[in-house]
Amino acid sequence: MTFVALEKLMFLEDGYRREFVINGVPLLLLQVEGQPKLIRNQCPHRGHALADGDLNGTVLRCPQHGWSFDVLSGQCRLPGPGPCLVHYPLVFDGNRIGVDSETITV
Repeated sequence: MTFVALEKLMFLEDGYRREFVINGVPLLLLQVEGQPKLIRNQCPHRGHALADGDLNGTVLRCPQHGWSFDVLSGQCRLPGPGPCLVHYPLVFDGNRIGVDSETITV
């Protein structure tokens, strides 16, 4: 396993968002309802970045075409059903949250 630290746990709070690129893959770390999630920072509809999308509760809306997804489950909400968000497993190391870079593939 190759651990890549993304953030210190003390900085995570609901509404947190930060973009990363690991192995050429755009990623978005966010926290919703006390749960940190790492997703591919691309809408599965047309690949637009989700980092600037509106977040209402657990629903993230793509700023390009308005498709929306439940961040916790990854399921498409509108126009639904449709392609899901790609989630990556997070790894905790002491006071840091990160990812095993070997799980991030194009």
